[in-house]
Amino acid sequence: MQSCRSLLSHTTEKFSDTTGKSYNVRYEVTCKSTNVVYAVHCERCKTFVYVGETGDTLHQRHLLNLSRIRTRHNDPVAEHFYTNGHSVAGFRVMGLEQLNGTDEYRKTIEQLWKRKLRTFKPYGLNTKV
Repeated sequence: MQSCRSLLSHTTEKFSDTTGKSYNVRYEVTCKSTNVVYAVHCERCKTFVYVGETGDTLHQRHLLNLSRIRTRHNDPVAEHFYTNGHSVAGFRVMGLEQLNGTDEYRKTIEQLWKRKLRTFKPYGLNTKV
C-alpha cells in the first residue's frame, strides 16, 4: 500500500497537540484498520489540523482525502493542502483509535479527539460540533 507511507504512526509513540500537551498512542492503527478515528497532520504547519472518523479502512479514507486534494475539492482539508503554499506532500494521517462499537460511538470519540487536539476553527479545520 504505497499511499500508506503518509501514515504518521502505527506504534506506541507520543505526539503533541497545538498547545504542546503530549499524548501516548495506545492503539496500533494500520492502513488496514477499520472503524477508526484519525487525525490529519500538516507538515508545513507542524500541527494537527483535522480529526475525522471512518467505518472504512484508514487506507480507503486516506485515498479519498488525497483524491480530494489533487482534484481541488471544495472541503476544508483539501483546500488547506492546495492553497497558501501547501501541497499534498505535507499531508500526513495518524490513526488515533480503532474502536469496537456503533457508528454513533465512533462519532462520539471523534468529538472528544477534536476537543483534545483543538482542531475546531480557528485553530484547525473542523467545523462541525
